[in-house]
Amino acid sequence: MKKILVLFLFANCIFSLVAAKKNPEYSRARKNGAEAKILLNITDDAGMGVSNVSVRVFMGMNFRPKGYWINGETEVNGHFLIQGETCGDEIEIFISKNGYYDSHEKLCFAEMGKEHKVDNGKWQPYGEKYNMVIRKIKKPYAIGFGGKYMFTKKLNQWIGFDLQKYDFVYPYGKGKISDFELMINWDGKWLPDYTGMGVNIRFVAPFSGYYEVPVQSVSKLKGPYVVSVEKEYRKTAQFFEKVVNSFERIRKPYDQNKCWVVRSRCNVDKDGNLTSSSYSVIHKISFCGEINGSGGVCVIGAFNPTPNDTNLEPKR
Repeated sequence: MKKILVLFLFANCIFSLVAAKKNPEYSRARKNGAEAKILLNITDDAGMGVSNVSVRVFMGMNFRPKGYWINGETEVNGHFLIQGETCGDEIEIFISKNGYYDSHEKLCFAEMGKEHKVDNGKWQPYGEKYNMVIRKIKKPYAIGFGGKYMFTKKLNQWIGFDLQKYDFVYPYGKGKISDFELMINWDGKWLPDYTGMGVNIRFVAPFSGYYEVPVQSVSKLKGPYVVSVEKEYRKTAQFFEKVVNSFERIRKPYDQNKCWVVRSRCNVDKDGNLTSSSYSVIHKISFCGEINGSGGVCVIGAFNPTPNDTNLEPKR
């Protein structure tokens, strides 16, 4: 593993040297800075420009103490001009406004392993428009938001998980109602005998399940406002890590670019029609092992305890 890391770093250094040889201005810009110009365009969820948004921009100069801030507000059309010198490694944008969720984005003109163009002392593209969405605070509800690692020695068997308590159901934890079942697959072995581990998830009750939506990664509110009733709900999921050999592992982690909207605690009438259910949003599911042979799972999200309430906007 150390040899692979050394080779990887060496390859990146060679790539950077080649890039600098192709474009001498690049190395000068990385050392002393070059001018950057970005037309920031801030809109709401409907795509309308938002005025009077507070904008704070940190312009990186290789070492953070040498960086500086640009402050101001958006114009009527939601535009804000970012212009100044930077070494290209770090441009952080913070936006905020009363009645909206804060957003934070990080840009970079000098990502590792990539060649970036500098012409006449200016980072390219120069003057390009960059869009950010600032989301309105609509109807925040006091729904639970949390998640931490819960450990159990009951491996390779199905255990209920309570999203309101964020724990396994009794007798394996303090949970009372099973919103879904999970199975932690692991033989309890560590290196050099470690072969991998994972977690399977299934929704057993009729009408229960989940669907995926994209995460709003730059916003403090990352999930959807409400449930979409037209979505098709999935019933199973699997995440794992498998050891192929000493140098290779196959991983299928939870996709952090998406979140789950979950329907559970479903009740049906005598004709089998859905009469009530509870909704949750899950932002992350991860797993790990402990030295004592326990398997752990962490589910991070928000649970709405009011049946049939489709609001997923948590008040923190």
